[in-house]
Amino acid sequence: MTQALAADEFVQALSTHGPALWVLASAWVGRSEADDLVQETARVAWQRRDQFVPGTDARAWLSQIARNLGANWRRRLRPIPADETPEPAARLPLPAPGWPFDADRSELPDDLATALRDLPEITRACLLLHVTMQMTFPEIATMLQIPENTAKSHAQRARIALRSALAHRLQPTKVARP
Repeated sequence: MTQALAADEFVQALSTHGPALWVLASAWVGRSEADDLVQETARVAWQRRDQFVPGTDARAWLSQIARNLGANWRRRLRPIPADETPEPAARLPLPAPGWPFDADRSELPDDLATALRDLPEITRACLLLHVTMQMTFPEIATMLQIPENTAKSHAQRARIALRSALAHRLQPTKVARP
């Protein structure tokens, strides 16, 4: 039987990897829900700390918990199919357009926010972890449990999609000369 992750090791892992978990959570469920998802990740990880295998990557373990919780989170907020629609009073509010990325609250220019929001979740996560957290692709690959080259490919696809979506901003404007 493996020994549970000690309380001080757990706190250290969470404080070290918390910012990256938040970026991952924001890519999965949006910025407005990211704090709650990270908190739920910490709660579940604490309850399951005896399942952590000593010597393995704590960030990957915490990230997997966050990803699983994030998937469940989104399923709960998914619109209900018409043939299973409950009484109107029992309906959950539908997610905002562009769910799960909460670009409106990020104070980005509208076209950039829309382009980020439209990226697939894993692609957006790879780009945000690399750009905002300065994580290397091997670190992202470990965190997301994907091959390193896949992490690179996702980030590259994100860059290409953003460049295409923002091409109108990159066009030089002609200035009338006196």
